[in-house]
Amino acid sequence: MPETVKCFGCGAAVPETSRFCGNCGRLVVDPNTSTIVDETAAEDTLLDRLQRVLAGDFEVERELARGGMVIVFRAIDDQAKRAVALKVLSPELGLTPRAAERFKREGRMVAELEHPNIVPVYRVGQIGGILFIAMKFVEGRSLDEILDAQGPLPVPAIVLVLQAAARALAFAHDRSIVHRDVKAANILIDRDGRVMVSDFGVALRASDVTLTQDGAVIGTPGYMSPEQCAGQRATPQGDHYSLGMVAFQMLTGTLPFQADTLAGIMHHHFFTPLPDVRVARDDVPADLARIIERLTAKKPADRYPTTRDLMTELESLQLGAAARREAEQLLRRLAKGDAIAAVTTRSLPALPDTPTVPFVSAAPRSIFWKQRAWVGAASAVVVLGLAGWVVFRPATSDGRDSLGGGVVREDSVLPQVAAPAPARPRPPVTGLLRLLTAPSDAEILIDGRARGTGAVLDLPLAAGSRRLQIRERGYITFDTTITISADSTVSLGRIALRVSEQKP
Repeated sequence: MPETVKCFGCGAAVPETSRFCGNCGRLVVDPNTSTIVDETAAEDTLLDRLQRVLAGDFEVERELARGGMVIVFRAIDDQAKRAVALKVLSPELGLTPRAAERFKREGRMVAELEHPNIVPVYRVGQIGGILFIAMKFVEGRSLDEILDAQGPLPVPAIVLVLQAAARALAFAHDRSIVHRDVKAANILIDRDGRVMVSDFGVALRASDVTLTQDGAVIGTPGYMSPEQCAGQRATPQGDHYSLGMVAFQMLTGTLPFQADTLAGIMHHHFFTPLPDVRVARDDVPADLARIIERLTAKKPADRYPTTRDLMTELESLQLGAAARREAEQLLRRLAKGDAIAAVTTRSLPALPDTPTVPFVSAAPRSIFWKQRAWVGAASAVVVLGLAGWVVFRPATSDGRDSLGGGVVREDSVLPQVAAPAPARPRPPVTGLLRLLTAPSDAEILIDGRARGTGAVLDLPLAAGSRRLQIRERGYITFDTTITISADSTVSLGRIALRVSEQKP
């Protein structure tokens, strides 16, 4: 009986001699290059390796979560005798100098942020080839978990969360650090009711832009500002917009802009006015509604000049002593997993339809994301590798570009722009190639043309037979032929390049 390997896509046993899974069709083994390994097995061996290599420094207990670059474990710091969240560089990225520098830069920046409303970093280091960041293990829950379980929150509790988050962001912005991924999952509430902003892992200094490729966008689609969608430079005003999305989510229980596709979500960020939160519930103070409206303005210049200005506005939302005590008690209960009385809301009006449009750029490269649950794309972490600004070019009724073929710049993202008419239906002539590469900085070529780099690739291609190559110095080049069908997705799973025995 032939040996088998496990398809990490569907879990089916696949003969070692087969290249594709007979159950789901994924590429499993390419005998000329590399094997797409079982992710579960890789994770198990990583935990074993951590427990062995970090022995004496940390007692690694279990995995907590994973992100685009890291896997987070709960561990005990043997020296300080305290629980920590241990962020470890994901082996899927490969320990390339670029990825290692980005990881260490993240740790250095976050370690500088000593603030009561920011999750503290205790230690950044490298042991036995493993890069790690040890940070405070927060006993509590994320705002995302709370909203999933509870739904909309009472207004006084929302005000406390927004005030604390603004204080954290203001502290970081004063030090030229922009978070770039403000969302409910990155706002933690501990069992004492303290609100803390976490995971400044995609933050950038104003002077530290060489480590991110030109035009790259890092963030979460449902929370991203229009200029962030367009690949423009991160600013505090982008964090303001994302915090406004969080505020809307806390009030209504849902993000305002949702669609079936990533392009649809971004279209809403560009063109769709924010629904009035007071339509959903009657108890929203006019001042709070006005703050959210300003936070989520389409043009950055129409938001708050500084985060200190935002703090002043939020602090002006006075809560009586009794209301504040009750809100603090509610946050403590929610952090412990207790349920509170449900907040009743009304349905919001349906969003306008979004046209089906491609991403256009001066030199298309690739689209990357960290898949959390791709159904409902607003919860995915997205990296758009575009050489220039993203160009949304929905066609007008006469077939011309409604934006004149120009790029979307800051002064062209206007709140009063109406949603353009949908383009005339055309038969699909492209399909989608989806794969994950290791190392992350490997170059992806289609028919000999470089199309991008990165850990995960989601690339539209013309239908037909295409030559796929994945190469990186020091590794054996992956070289195969794939067939792209119109209006379909070819999912190749994880392709791990084998290390070359020859010196690069």
